[in-house]
Amino acid sequence: MTSRIKVTANGPILEIMFDHPPANAFDQKASRDLDAALDRLRDDPSLRVGIVHANPAGRIFSAGWDLKAVAAGDRGEDFGNNGFMSLERQDLNKPLIAAVHGLAVGGGFEFSLMCNIVLAAPETEFGLPELLRGFLPEAGGLWRALRRLPVNVAYELLLTGRRLTADEGLRHGFINHIVPKDELMERARAIAGQIIAGAPLAVEALLEVARAVETLPDAEAFKKMRSGLPAHIRMRNSEDFFEGPRAFAEKRAPNWKGR
Repeated sequence: MTSRIKVTANGPILEIMFDHPPANAFDQKASRDLDAALDRLRDDPSLRVGIVHANPAGRIFSAGWDLKAVAAGDRGEDFGNNGFMSLERQDLNKPLIAAVHGLAVGGGFEFSLMCNIVLAAPETEFGLPELLRGFLPEAGGLWRALRRLPVNVAYELLLTGRRLTADEGLRHGFINHIVPKDELMERARAIAGQIIAGAPLAVEALLEVARAVETLPDAEAFKKMRSGLPAHIRMRNSEDFFEGPRAFAEKRAPNWKGR
């Protein structure tokens, strides 16, 4: 069976493309394939950052759950170890950039909400229409929307199914940059290059600490950061922890070893 996603390693960048037009909807196999791609990003030390995008020939980033397959009787939930579209994942140690064009609804919006950086073409719209279909955005969209958007805006989107435009997303801080569709991947790769300039263990530690302290008040966040988080410990005990200051003092680019 042909996969609905295509995965390409572009040097240290893993590019994951949704490729099942017209809706780039996800059935069980596509979800497992996406989960495996993110496992690869996590586990391969030569990979530093992931970019998720959709086939530029289409007009939809992703419609999320393949409701036509569900209506036809495909009602299983073997989506992979990290749930539908890998949206329950808590172990990703590399940054993820979403380069979105067209419609991102349901799981397509939920996946964008999970990413660390979001780029969008001007015509992009995001929506969570689940209540109109008789269920909830249970793959993280419910609470991630409330965390990444103003609460009243998130409730309106959740309760009515109204779509969020790219301009609104930028204004509310959910979208980092609005970029012409034919320049999305170029900009995403440029941002990935800036990320790669940082120390790999420090990037992993940042994501680990950010995830651990996201909902904590300051005093508890400091305590949690110093509690022995594995990536944070590796960073502080690494050669790279001292390479950065040395490179600064010697007025040269750092030579990161990842150890």
